[in-house]
Amino acid sequence: MSQISDNKDHGDTNMPAFEYKAVTSSGKIITDIIESANRQAVSREIFKKGYRPIAIRERKGGAAAVAASGSGKGLNLDALFAKKIKTEEIVLFTKELVTLLKAGVPMLTALEALASQSSKEFGVVLNKIYLDVMAGKSFSQALDQHPKVFSKLYVNSVYAGEMSGSLDDVLDRMAVVLKHEEETRNKVKSAMKYPIMVTVAMIAAFAIIMTMVVPKFTAIFESMNMALPLPTKILISLSYIFQNYFLYIIIAAGAFGGFFYYYTHTPKGRYWWDDKLMKIPLIGPLLTKSAMARFTKMFETLNRSGLPILQTLQTVSGAVGNTVIEKTIKDVALGVEKGQGISGSMKKYSLFPPMVVRMIAIGEQSGSLDDMLESVANHYDVEVEYAINGLTQMIEPILTVVMGGAVAIMVMGIFLPMWNMVGAIK
Repeated sequence: MSQISDNKDHGDTNMPAFEYKAVTSSGKIITDIIESANRQAVSREIFKKGYRPIAIRERKGGAAAVAASGSGKGLNLDALFAKKIKTEEIVLFTKELVTLLKAGVPMLTALEALASQSSKEFGVVLNKIYLDVMAGKSFSQALDQHPKVFSKLYVNSVYAGEMSGSLDDVLDRMAVVLKHEEETRNKVKSAMKYPIMVTVAMIAAFAIIMTMVVPKFTAIFESMNMALPLPTKILISLSYIFQNYFLYIIIAAGAFGGFFYYYTHTPKGRYWWDDKLMKIPLIGPLLTKSAMARFTKMFETLNRSGLPILQTLQTVSGAVGNTVIEKTIKDVALGVEKGQGISGSMKKYSLFPPMVVRMIAIGEQSGSLDDMLESVANHYDVEVEYAINGLTQMIEPILTVVMGGAVAIMVMGIFLPMWNMVGAIK
């Protein structure tokens, strides 16, 4: 049951209006409107009344707009068009939180301070986390309410840190993992910028030639009533299709793109696409090694935090970004559950190189699994670096050959009949 009650504090029209839901001491859920300086002041006011806040939301347009909005159900445009929180901002928040906690600052005070100096979007998220922690939730429970900002890996790492009493160390390692992830992602993006730009330029040049250059030469060749070589016939045919069926091509491409997007966002389609991506020359090995580097580094981070091994494997499997590798890791977890050990279960799958399996086996036997996982993660980091450099070095000559071949075909298609015409005139 909910109610909208009048509030005596509504007299100051200059203050923002907040709508909140809270639980009374008798367990009744109420909804009320209050005007206050900020969310923290609203939260304090709710606690003074003996209530436990569930949600606090600022409403634009003042109290009248809140009352007119009824229950507040419907499409949340703010959430729909909300900006994505950047990884750099989460890394900075994590580092600053570690610094404050190590300095002895209470969690609530630290969250309030960081919320006030963050960006608008991230500040809203931190304010909600602050209110959840103030309401009695643990920090990991509060983070779990924002899955689009904090991944399962992040939340479970914090949970493990809370359980083991080493939250500072866990957050410190998580900041390193997130920063490393972002750096690797940026390296891959940088390696792909050049080929993408060249491909776009080639498509644009092809479109211009097909619509503006080839038709003019076609008219000349037709007026001469001469036999045309094969490259010229191909160019003329492509130009005809491009000019007369361009709209249909765009519609077909859009339909295919929409179907492909939909299919690859289904579990079956996503698995199929991830499997195909891993088999693409040059790109496939890079994506596989990058996912494995992510897996081993996250595995090492969670394992050090004291999380049970099965829960660690299940958590990390969903964070590697590849459903094929995710399924393999879950299969490894099943093997561990049956008593086969990590290395014993891993050696069944070709995804894990023999060297990696041996290192993990040594770590299990010697009790230094964390150190071995760190070594494996460093090994994959080097492999990813080599793969990125190799991709960059290979793409340039491949693109040069492709561009040269495309230009050669176009030149032959246009100039071969012209040379024939010159020869005929002579």
